[in-house]
Amino acid sequence: MLLAGCGGGGPRLARQDAAPLITLADRIAREGPCAQARDIRALDNERTALVNAHRVPQALQESLSSGTNALVALTPPCLPTVPAAPVAPTTTTVPKHEKPPKHGHHGKGEGND
Repeated sequence: MLLAGCGGGGPRLARQDAAPLITLADRIAREGPCAQARDIRALDNERTALVNAHRVPQALQESLSSGTNALVALTPPCLPTVPAAPVAPTTTTVPKHEKPPKHGHHGKGEGND
């Protein structure tokens, strides 16, 4: 984003006006998504305030606005943190050694198996 011209006689943004924009832009590059979303809104609001206060030279307004708008378009979503679901303790049960079911006693000659 072009904020201030180098030594030449071209249009410049005053240092006190450019400093907050530069600080926000640097911070946005190192933050997580939620902080980026917050600071991108702050950068956009700061740009709007500077333009509305006629503190941005006409020759810089288009580049400053298009750069800020491009950043706004890329604002990451800020998703709420979802706590991990509690994990139920696992219990290992040892199967009981059960006796096989008893068979009924068959009388002789009844023919039952």
